[in-house]
Amino acid sequence: MRAATAVLMLGCLLAPFSLARADDCQSVADAYDRLSKVPAYRQVAALAGAPLMEAVIVGDVMYVKHGAKWTKMPLGPGGRVEMQKQVIPGASSLKDCRHVGPETVQGKNAVAYDYTPPPMPGAVDFDPQRVWIAVDSGLPIRMTSKQQKTEVVISFDNVVAPIP
Repeated sequence: MRAATAVLMLGCLLAPFSLARADDCQSVADAYDRLSKVPAYRQVAALAGAPLMEAVIVGDVMYVKHGAKWTKMPLGPGGRVEMQKQVIPGASSLKDCRHVGPETVQGKNAVAYDYTPPPMPGAVDFDPQRVWIAVDSGLPIRMTSKQQKTEVVISFDNVVAPIP
């Protein structure tokens, strides 16, 4: 009887922490879901501080810059949403979500979260990552991965297709 009471009390004490973690995962998943639906954005990725890739997404077309040359990649109707759902199917696919706190990024008020994305089929597992979500829009504006030494900065203003 005492063991059952102790387990029940421990469960009640830990419940707020597990609920917060679930809410944190939902906040991260929602931000990426919103990203898949905005009209356009630009993302610039760096590896250990060196430029790695630049991409512009307008509608269901992705433009990727290789060196000085842009390549147009049509994703088809709903392709962006589908692509995002392959990376993060939902909040329950994320692990170790944790609200880090408020910060200012690119002059914007943001909230930082740590999380671990789900593994991609045929790829190496992702390491823990951090995302900064803009308070005003709920969109991710910066992402980092410490072990892989990557940083991605996302912008939404004045984004146009770089090539026809």
